[in-house]
Amino acid sequence: MSDTMTSSVDAMIVSVGGSIEPLVTTLRAHRPTIVIFFASEQTVELIGTIKDRVRDLGIPETDRKVVTSDPQDLVTCYTDALRCAALIDELDIPHDRVAVDFTGGTKVMSAALALATVGKGFSFAYVGGYERSKEGRGVVITGSETIVHRDDPFAVFAVEERRRLALFFRTFQFTAALTLIQSALARPLREPDRLAFKLIGEVAHGYLFWERFEYQRALETLGRCLKQWTTAVQANPSLRYANILPTVAENVTWLEDLSAHTARFSRYHQLLVADLLANADRRAAEGSYDDGIVRLYRALELGAQVSIQRRLGCGTDRVPINQIPETVRPDFLARYRQDEAGTLQLPLEASYRLSAALGEPEGQRFEQQRGQFKKVQSARNSSWLAHGMNPANEKDYRHLREVVLTILGDQPTITFAMLEET
Repeated sequence: MSDTMTSSVDAMIVSVGGSIEPLVTTLRAHRPTIVIFFASEQTVELIGTIKDRVRDLGIPETDRKVVTSDPQDLVTCYTDALRCAALIDELDIPHDRVAVDFTGGTKVMSAALALATVGKGFSFAYVGGYERSKEGRGVVITGSETIVHRDDPFAVFAVEERRRLALFFRTFQFTAALTLIQSALARPLREPDRLAFKLIGEVAHGYLFWERFEYQRALETLGRCLKQWTTAVQANPSLRYANILPTVAENVTWLEDLSAHTARFSRYHQLLVADLLANADRRAAEGSYDDGIVRLYRALELGAQVSIQRRLGCGTDRVPINQIPETVRPDFLARYRQDEAGTLQLPLEASYRLSAALGEPEGQRFEQQRGQFKKVQSARNSSWLAHGMNPANEKDYRHLREVVLTILGDQPTITFAMLEET
């Protein structure tokens, strides 16, 4: 906003100094019906005179006083200034209808008031002037006052939003991240930051699809974002969040590889096992251990499906009887239902037993870990998300993860972008 522009507001928080003219000027310009005066014990007595000077405007209808006991101590002033901000909430005043003028008071009081109110959605005002005493180095000469009016710099630079956005990305809360970004974009932002927020919103959208196993939509969204962001960073290398561009590029490459190996996400492949394990780790990172354990169990099941498909070219739900080794075939025929096509549908343990009989490494490791697998199965069955009522904890998850990785083998790392907090 321009230096001379003022606007009508519902309330003001003003710091009171030894000169009342700046306060009279700002109150007459803004015409608040509610005023919270932030004063010292030395200046509180001036409030009555200030109110008399604006009484002809019928303001303020309501006022409150917060008096700091030590106008030279920053901590004391900050603590008292927080009470000013708290009064706004007690009076149920929308923050976008509040202006803060920190012109008066000691330098410490002004600094404390700014610190206590920035980031809350208030606007800010300061009374300066085009003429000062002492050859331009003294106080503003009465009659030459001018009001500098500005939006909350935390809002303009989206400071709090960036902090929360970094937290949401760190904890994989992409729905919350999208809601926050939409809110930020609805307010004044510097144009470079506006573009950065739009682009990071596309990344959050892509990751949200990925978390839901909607791989094709994730690839399309992140691929489109990567192209847009690359162009934007070439034009402005200092664009906020530009440092995550290499990670987004790696994500797109990973999804492209996954698409190629799975016939556009329609066939089993070892990369899907790695992705499911990474998804499980993200659930554990946010404290959702039951969700993580369910995914560990599914990853173990998927490992068997991958092994059988790799060796026999079929799923575990339709294994041809003639492909089952003679050493286990009679037992399989006795245990598992045969369909009209002459195939068997195998559960998890039987799939690994077949894998072992075929000489596949996953099956052989499963046989060696059969006792430990029972613990995995028990933990999964005891979970709230399966058949039981026992919530899992981090220790349960870590132990089961170790067992699953022993059976499935080491997996490639999948990394999502993390944002800087500042």
